[in-house]
Amino acid sequence: MRRKGVLNVKLGKAISEMGHDDIMMVVDAGYPMAYEDRVIDLALCPGIPDLLTVLRAIRQDMWVEAYHMIDDAKANNPNAWNGVAEVFPDAKGGVKPNEWFHEDGYRNAKFIVRTGAWMPWGNVALVSGIPVREWFDNTGADVPDSWTERHALNVKHGQTGVE
Repeated sequence: MRRKGVLNVKLGKAISEMGHDDIMMVVDAGYPMAYEDRVIDLALCPGIPDLLTVLRAIRQDMWVEAYHMIDDAKANNPNAWNGVAEVFPDAKGGVKPNEWFHEDGYRNAKFIVRTGAWMPWGNVALVSGIPVREWFDNTGADVPDSWTERHALNVKHGQTGVE
């Protein structure tokens, strides 16, 4: 039996399949989508599980380099906005228009995780990354200039791997 981390089999498998720059959308209960293989429905009832609980669980097992929220979330759902920043302090935060979440984000997401989050603007796009220094340790070379921004973000937050 697994001792810690994500216990949901489908979510654990999805995290294992994420490569750097892949997108995992974590969405609220009202997010419109087709129920296909890439959808992981965790919703039980309104509010359960909530968005931040699901994000904290994902963080245990997945290196998140960046995340995006709907551009209106900061003004209209500060609890989610601030909560996501607290869960991923070492990730680069950004915004996308609501349409992106329902069009390009939806099409390009490798996985979509539906939570029981019962609130507007409760969608987050997680961009999978890598712990840069660990990734390059076995090469015998310094981190290439093309990876400088990713490495600087890791170093800025004292991160060398998944906690």
